[in-house]
Amino acid sequence: MSISTQYISYLDETKSEHTNPRCYTIASFTATKTDYFEKIEPLWSKFRARFTIPDGQVLHFADIKQLLSINSRSHKPEWVRIFGSTITGINFSKLHAFFAELLQMLDKMPFVVQATGFEWNPLHNIRLRNPYLTDRTFFPAYITFRDHLNLMAVYLLNLHDSPYNKNIKGITKLRFDGDIGLGERNDLKEAYHHSISLGTRHFRAEVIRQLFDEIRFIGKNEVGHNTNINHAGSEIIDFILSYVTRYIWNRDSNKTQINIPGYAPLFPLSVLKNKLVNHQTTKDILF
Repeated sequence: MSISTQYISYLDETKSEHTNPRCYTIASFTATKTDYFEKIEPLWSKFRARFTIPDGQVLHFADIKQLLSINSRSHKPEWVRIFGSTITGINFSKLHAFFAELLQMLDKMPFVVQATGFEWNPLHNIRLRNPYLTDRTFFPAYITFRDHLNLMAVYLLNLHDSPYNKNIKGITKLRFDGDIGLGERNDLKEAYHHSISLGTRHFRAEVIRQLFDEIRFIGKNEVGHNTNINHAGSEIIDFILSYVTRYIWNRDSNKTQINIPGYAPLFPLSVLKNKLVNHQTTKDILF
């Protein structure tokens, strides 16, 4: 008898365009639908309420971490109001409590993380050598997402576990961060549709169609509301992405800890590495 587990997955992407070579990375957060809606979303709502995050104000962790910068001009007013004031400055005690509780909560939450990175050198870009190929080649977002779906399939088929049970598989709905460029969104949609119609690197289309139910892009206007669905996964993967990216590429390791004045450093990777079940990087010599 075959057993299918229903999952939900939230995904986000990041790219480094000011370095050479350049990197494009996709990470995903996956939990069973039961765990997600009965445990993760309620815990996340309570966490937001404890730190007085207004309804509809999305937790963008790069902006919150920017409060640690000595350059107050880089501080966004909406976060200064929550973690301090323009008169007294940043309340580092509250900021530390926020991140410490966040890491404790993520450690206990039942989810896994997977990540796929693609590295390319613009000087090797085949489109630069032949303008005819500008609209006739696949871009990094397309290549990375197809590879990531291939990686996720390994988890959904339970191939990462031992012993393997062919009668156990997962089916997931994909929820991708909606605040990406239009060109990349089109590449991601094309990669998804090609995967379910043609397959991925290792799996034929009939396998992929069984594992991935649908894809939907989640706009920031849908996140962080005190409703039945608050899309906690979108905010969680936003926090996870930068740390996992630095880990899989082994870059900027000095930025993988949170240093708050007056407190011992916090190490997000000490939690997140335990959640990371699969990751891969590809260095493309032609693109």
